[in-house]
Amino acid sequence: MIRLANIFGDSMVLQRGKPLPVWGQAAPGAGVTVSIQGRKAAAAADATGCWRAELPPLEASFAETLTVACGGETLTLRDVQVGEVWLAGGQSNMEFQMRYDLQYAEEQPLCADDALRFYDVPEISYPGQDAEADYSLYGVWRKAQPQQLERFSAVGYWFAKQLRRRLHVPVGVVGCNWGGTPVCAWMSRDAIRAGGGQVLLDEYAAAVQGVDGPAYDRAYRADPGSYRTDLLADLQNDLIMYSKPLPVVQAELAARGLAYQWNPLPIGPKYERRPSGLYEAMLKPLAPFAVRGILWYQGETDGDGHPELYAGLFPALIADWRALWGEQLPFLFVQLAPLEAWMQCTGAGYPTIRAAQQHTAHTVPGTGMAVITDAGMRWDIHPKAKRPVGERLALLARKLAYGEAVQCEAPTLAAATIAPGLLCLRFQNAGAGLSLADTTPYGERLPAGRLCGVTVLQGGRRVDAAALEARIAGDCVWLSGPELQQIPTRVEVACSGWYQVNLYNSAGLPARPAAVGAAPAAGR
Repeated sequence: MIRLANIFGDSMVLQRGKPLPVWGQAAPGAGVTVSIQGRKAAAAADATGCWRAELPPLEASFAETLTVACGGETLTLRDVQVGEVWLAGGQSNMEFQMRYDLQYAEEQPLCADDALRFYDVPEISYPGQDAEADYSLYGVWRKAQPQQLERFSAVGYWFAKQLRRRLHVPVGVVGCNWGGTPVCAWMSRDAIRAGGGQVLLDEYAAAVQGVDGPAYDRAYRADPGSYRTDLLADLQNDLIMYSKPLPVVQAELAARGLAYQWNPLPIGPKYERRPSGLYEAMLKPLAPFAVRGILWYQGETDGDGHPELYAGLFPALIADWRALWGEQLPFLFVQLAPLEAWMQCTGAGYPTIRAAQQHTAHTVPGTGMAVITDAGMRWDIHPKAKRPVGERLALLARKLAYGEAVQCEAPTLAAATIAPGLLCLRFQNAGAGLSLADTTPYGERLPAGRLCGVTVLQGGRRVDAAALEARIAGDCVWLSGPELQQIPTRVEVACSGWYQVNLYNSAGLPARPAAVGAAPAAGR
């Protein structure tokens, strides 16, 4: 009996303009022929029954049929499209479904698009787990339709919608993510070591030392939380994904006779956060499905763990994924949003993660960083405004993957000069000029004509820039106030866990984290 890898199915989107690997299982030694768009490829199954054929590059198309023939048996996949495919990885903010998006209610009746499609990899923590429960809601290709939209990754949806508008070809997003997971869960062990994460391997080895394997396995299988077969049917998950303080969530659960519990599954050989676990169970089976590039939104969990390791681990993950696909794929990622605290998590470690992300964007070729310093929520780790996230990733893709000459870099504090009562901040990547917003993406009012998210440090004093008068001139922001002295000065933009940034360039991108020392103004 011939089988295809799970990613291949009816209504799928295939990547245009690249060789297309197709693979699966058949009888050992059997010959297999794959056909689509008038092109064919042949392969023979090896001694274990594995086969892989490679089709030549295809042209964009909105209606194709793919057939796989082996002996007298034929598999036929219908409603196949050819266009652009992106892999979307990370943790809960990439997983974050459209049901919870700030604009879901207005977008749902407008979303119908037969050529915008999404595939969710089942969240399994070890190979074969999807055979132990009903995971039929995942591992299928969905179309953007009102009745299906709530299950789409919000970031993936807004990203794909922008590409559809610009490229006029089918767009598919393959979601491979799991909330609350650290970067090491998505890396091979060799990559973890190469990235300086041996301590994570050692900590895991110490944690599972002495674990009773059979007892652990029985407890794991008996716990319903072990099987993530429908996240949207999980009442507790449903409540905590809304923007509500923990006491409100607890009260709503109590009204239903439930209680919020933070009871992660015990660490063991099936623990989803273990090093390399999701790399083996979820990511490797996808490779080498042809994609244009990779989207990544992750780091919150590492901010509460070992944030100092992220500077080495993140570039190692990028190299690891590219090696798995055998291609220097564009790798576009999201810098962590502002956060004060949420449940057991805080934003205290986020500045370290953000700095590592910025360093990666500067030093690893083919990468791009979407800045969302304006879109965080102080008491919620899951910001609800995901449209800016997806659209800023799409802006990066337009330049890095499709060669458009667009402004996709966030304004960056480059220099400062100080004089008595006057501070000038000069920004790179201003485009046609800077501007100040007086509301957040959530409609919250900000001080009109004031610069938010910036701190001025002078002689041990902290001066909030929002207390100073602000004036924009091209790529500069002039701050004035009697508090400013011509003494050694340091200016910080978005350098804490929580902040609100309201400075934008002409592309609508907010200022990213940066810090500089201020030089004395000439002639002063």
